[in-house]
Amino acid sequence: MQNNFDSLDNLEVRMQKSSVVQQRAGLVAAYMYKQFIEFHQSTMNTNDMFTKILENLAAVLEYLQQSLNSRNVPSQNITCSVDSNKTLAVVNILWHKISFTSRFNISPKALPRKDGSSPMFCGRIFAINGDYQKLINDTDDYDKQMEIMLNNEIASLYVPAEKNQSSIMTIRHKDNQEIYISPLDAPREFLLKVVEVVCAGGEFHKQNSKKTGFIF
Repeated sequence: MQNNFDSLDNLEVRMQKSSVVQQRAGLVAAYMYKQFIEFHQSTMNTNDMFTKILENLAAVLEYLQQSLNSRNVPSQNITCSVDSNKTLAVVNILWHKISFTSRFNISPKALPRKDGSSPMFCGRIFAINGDYQKLINDTDDYDKQMEIMLNNEIASLYVPAEKNQSSIMTIRHKDNQEIYISPLDAPREFLLKVVEVVCAGGEFHKQNSKKTGFIF
């Protein structure tokens, strides 16, 4: 009889443990499902946003060509190449080279909120200084690729899952301060801001800081 009581006790313990496992696994599954849905929606919105950036890019480059031609500045090197999947655009504006890409949206990622609210799951569009293909240089490691992207980042555009929610632009040289832009204006404003940052800036001549042996 004692053995039967022990068996019942063990069965009850096992059932309690199974219930706890189901409950906690269910909570994890529900959270991951929410992430999956928001990731899917933000990815679709990001792809749509990138397409609109490309549409605006054609107009911006055409206006630049016309304006420079009117000033007798050769504008043959104002060009753009887009990959077949429309996830990468490499832009030449005279001596400047800029790349735009949406290729790094391969898993759900969130932008932390400083006001204490929940992080915002969103897609990301990078604008980087230089030719993406040459910078990546066939590097297959995701972490190394991301490091290269961040080291050469000009600005990023974060696109939320909610279609009517504002996109967020950050500019690296402005300490990544967040700028909220309506989804209608975001493709144009992000593109123009990146072009302004790059083309309105400049580089200093590099100097060798090592002292020579000459005495004057």
